[in-house]
Amino acid sequence: MSILKKDHVVGTSGAALAGGAAGAALGAAVAGPPGMAVGGIVGVALGATAGDRIAEARDRRENLGHFEQIYQSMPYYRAGYTWHDYAPAYRYGLETYEQYGEQTFQGAESILQGAWESNAHFGSRMAWLEARPAVEHAWRSLDEALGKSEHMPPPR
Repeated sequence: MSILKKDHVVGTSGAALAGGAAGAALGAAVAGPPGMAVGGIVGVALGATAGDRIAEARDRRENLGHFEQIYQSMPYYRAGYTWHDYAPAYRYGLETYEQYGEQTFQGAESILQGAWESNAHFGSRMAWLEARPAVEHAWRSLDEALGKSEHMPPPR
């Protein structure tokens, strides 16, 4: 499950209901009561998948709540920094992914670093080397959510 998945229940369940109703209606028209049952099950599954992906794509930049809950437990957390230092790094990662996400993080890193440094760290007290792990965490989260396994580092 994507670490960004938090508040997508409404999008997923709404699409599942709509998909189930459409599938049941189509199945009933084609094959009667047995078709209605099969169509409803298939429609729910397809609707839930589509709804989840749509919800994920729609709010990924605004979804910092998960990161706020976990940032202090991450191995890259440094004592003395607060959420106000980490939030700009996570937001920067999520926002720049839209522009550079077709590349790997390492492929876009020099561009990201230059923009981070030239924009006064977007209000964070962290220099690039301190912010980098949080920015990369946001990128990896989107890679995972979008199923981009080619961007994932190989297992150790």
